[in-house]
Amino acid sequence: MLEGHVLRELLTPELKSTPFFTFHEIFHGVTAPGFLFGAGFTFAIATQRRWEESVVFSRGFFRRLWRAIVLVLLGYALHMPFLSLHKTLATASGSQWSAFLLFDVLQCIGICLLMMRLLLVLLKREKWFIASLLALLFTFVYASPMVWTAQIQQSIPLLLSSAVNGLSGSPFPLFPYAGFLFAGTIVSWVFLRVGQDAYQETFMKWLMFSGLLLIAIGVLLDALPFHTYRQDNFWSTSPNYFWIRLGILMFMLGVLWTIEDFISIHRKSFVWMPKWLTILGVESLLVYILHLILLCGWITNTEVNLRGWWGGKLNLPEAVLVFFGLTLVMIPCSLLWRFLKKKHPKFMRVLYWWMGFCIAWSFLFNPY
Repeated sequence: MLEGHVLRELLTPELKSTPFFTFHEIFHGVTAPGFLFGAGFTFAIATQRRWEESVVFSRGFFRRLWRAIVLVLLGYALHMPFLSLHKTLATASGSQWSAFLLFDVLQCIGICLLMMRLLLVLLKREKWFIASLLALLFTFVYASPMVWTAQIQQSIPLLLSSAVNGLSGSPFPLFPYAGFLFAGTIVSWVFLRVGQDAYQETFMKWLMFSGLLLIAIGVLLDALPFHTYRQDNFWSTSPNYFWIRLGILMFMLGVLWTIEDFISIHRKSFVWMPKWLTILGVESLLVYILHLILLCGWITNTEVNLRGWWGGKLNLPEAVLVFFGLTLVMIPCSLLWRFLKKKHPKFMRVLYWWMGFCIAWSFLFNPY
């Protein structure tokens, strides 16, 4: 995530036109789906642990529902043109409104979590829930070419069109990216259930095989002389590319699990897993928001940011150095954030509400 964003923002246009950068973009194209896939994995783990309170309108249900709403609000807050509602309504240009309404990964995750939370309460049974997710997965994948059309774009409001397709610039619209989160939830759900019956190893072998099969199916279908859709952009709406990326994720997950399982039955001293690397993964939301503010800027630092200083100006070694420097900043921030969450949870709850109140107050009542 950090490496991809840094190179994309800071490399010179000449370097971005090279085969190296094309290969990088193909590799980086799996990072965001992996982020969504992992969010689905986490959802399944948390839900199975608290199944009884997840299928009723309990206090825990509303608490998790609010967390999903916060993700959506954070996603839009990162794109606000001004920290003032009055100024936004009075002076924001069309391009600024378009940028504000862009649908990013946080909104995509938040909306998907809301959908799944409501499905759990409505269906209340695991089999129906998983069947519904499978139906949603195929719907979001195969409806994408139909949703990404000028007719749809012109017939619905910008707020909605930015959420469902990327024609206005949204990097992670629901079609097709919600499919990765639903897929992660399904895979995690089945894995946790078979794990209770001690079939984890068999499941992971099938997962790797299924991943390779999906990759082969996606490649073969795309190589056919005819396609299902007349208008089908391989890199954005193609179901074939979706299955290729999902297959890569499933295969990688199976390989990583196999490596970890091998290590667990041998001497752990052979492997060094630094704590900071684990914390960066656990606190990925903080890392995501903070690195975007430092790299691309926010309302408070529209010009004092890495893109403002070096955007499109650096060669590869310079951009890599910036990436390492940004990572070094993220490590202590993540460690401190994790420490405060674990040791001082009440203080962190107050901090969350205080930050949210300050931003909301300034946005609603700041005249300029």
